[in-house]
Amino acid sequence: MPYVINCPSCKLQMQMADGSAGKQFRCPSCKTAFVAPPPFTPAPAPVPTPAGVSAPASQPPVRPGTSPASPPAPTVKPPVTSTPAAKAGPPSSCPSCSAKWLEGAVSCMDCGYLLPTDSGNEAEEAVVICPNTACGTANSPTLRYCTRCTTPLPTAPGTILHGRYKVRKLLAMGGFGAVYLAEDAKNGNKEVAIKDMICADPAEFAIRLNFFRREAEILRSLSNVSIVPRFIDLIEQDKTAHLIMEFIRGQDLLKLQDANNKQPFPFEQILEWGKAICDVLQHMHSQTPPLVHRDLKPENVMLLEDKRSIKMIDFGTARDLGKTAKEQMKAKTRVYTEGYAPPEQIIGKPEPRSDLFALAGTMYQLATGREPEGASTGREIEAMLAEANTISTDQRWFYELIKINLAEDINDRYHTAADIKRDLERKSVTREIPCPQCRKGRPASAQTVAIAAAGRTERPRLHPT
Repeated sequence: MPYVINCPSCKLQMQMADGSAGKQFRCPSCKTAFVAPPPFTPAPAPVPTPAGVSAPASQPPVRPGTSPASPPAPTVKPPVTSTPAAKAGPPSSCPSCSAKWLEGAVSCMDCGYLLPTDSGNEAEEAVVICPNTACGTANSPTLRYCTRCTTPLPTAPGTILHGRYKVRKLLAMGGFGAVYLAEDAKNGNKEVAIKDMICADPAEFAIRLNFFRREAEILRSLSNVSIVPRFIDLIEQDKTAHLIMEFIRGQDLLKLQDANNKQPFPFEQILEWGKAICDVLQHMHSQTPPLVHRDLKPENVMLLEDKRSIKMIDFGTARDLGKTAKEQMKAKTRVYTEGYAPPEQIIGKPEPRSDLFALAGTMYQLATGREPEGASTGREIEAMLAEANTISTDQRWFYELIKINLAEDINDRYHTAADIKRDLERKSVTREIPCPQCRKGRPASAQTVAIAAAGRTERPRLHPT
């Protein structure tokens, strides 16, 4: 049976497998080498007399010249034999950190992972490895936080949530919790994705719960948009919250591009993906008040198994702008990814055109394999367009569109996602707009002046090139 010991140096508790006594190990925390002591064995308790059996009477006195009576021979039961199950040999590498497994060791010398015992008790054999790369401690599957570093722990595979969803494996672990692949027992074991909110601070829990509720509302509102995962349920119970969504079988565009040595995706495919993303953004920005995604990037776009269709994921950072002017001017929570976020979002005041900046950065990366660096990438593209033969003729319009929407000044970008989609379909850039008063053409960057002169909030129809 496994037993627990303390590191002789840092006192870290470690679970040792049966047979570890006398073998050398290294503490995963302080790296101190030590020889495992034998397990502590408590003194045996007195064996109670079985019910209905009298205690043996004291021997009668022995008369002189006689021998004491011999006690009756004990009844010997035949031993019960069984065929032991074949033991699996030790691994060649650690199942947790992939470090080399030393011969004769029962735990990893790098991360402390312990091999499961052969006790037959699944609850004892299962362990949950701390996702903190600086820790990696093996924990009991019943714990929610690592015993060493207090990092939130993922739910163990096989766990049944809410009497319905069986966890199969961990998909991702982040600051707000974890995402699992699970099976819906009440729907033919259909695969679902479960977003699990883990929070130790009761005050912080209420704040995070609002983000979960907001994401659920956004997914509901986007239920008719094909490239958004379908919302299934939001279950709140005690101090837990689980968001149940459609499971997307595929891989995000960032991982795919990195795995392909950062090679660009096919140009026509990027245009189709850009138009589909514009539909999502236009729907969000048309809400009252408007919703801003705030974290559009290749990592949040999944390519499905057909290698053509995409799904947008992670709407947990989306935020509404507020219904009043005062609410809209108030600084929002600063959520952004460097390189994809415009200046107004970095200072905490995003608006719908902030998502257009992120869309331009995303399409730039998909088309070049290079990560965007914010507005400086727009200036680099402008310099490239000024030189001859740096960009192919049939794609110049695309990079001009990217440059416009990577502008630092929010008024120099396109006004709506629908405007971008229209130019992606036409494969050209709108260069000027008609003045609503004199009807003469003006540069597209002056669109705000024209809108103000007309006393309207929508963008005027633009002249195609």
